[in-house]
Amino acid sequence: MQGLVFGSDDFCADIGATRTEDAKELLYARQYLITVAKAFQLQAIDMVHINYKDLAGLQMQSIEGAKMGFTGKQVIHPDQISVVNEAFSPSQEKIQWARDLIAEFEGHQATGKGAFNFRGHMIDMPLVLQAKNVLKLAEAMPKKN
Repeated sequence: MQGLVFGSDDFCADIGATRTEDAKELLYARQYLITVAKAFQLQAIDMVHINYKDLAGLQMQSIEGAKMGFTGKQVIHPDQISVVNEAFSPSQEKIQWARDLIAEFEGHQATGKGAFNFRGHMIDMPLVLQAKNVLKLAEAMPKKN
């Protein structure tokens, strides 16, 4: 098994919820799916944006999902692919932040220091792991032409 996929419409049907544009009725289930997937080191794939012509709404929902911890999103139309890929890809600024943070971490490790200050923030192992995740994701994403 590589991941878990959240079937939002199936979930709504099962619990008797009405699917709304802001999807607040799905927040807990989406967060729970992420937690379970990550606990087993699986990918967490977010729900379909069913209004396939609403690319702005898809972008907002994709960015939200990426910030929540989803690793991808289901699509139902080819026009959705680039929007979703963009939302789940780390920006060049985020990639550079991760590279710089890891370089500073390695320098501090060489001197036997643990936590350190990086750009005005205290950095310890959880943020180092986040930076490594950014670089791992950047490596896995399709390259832009």
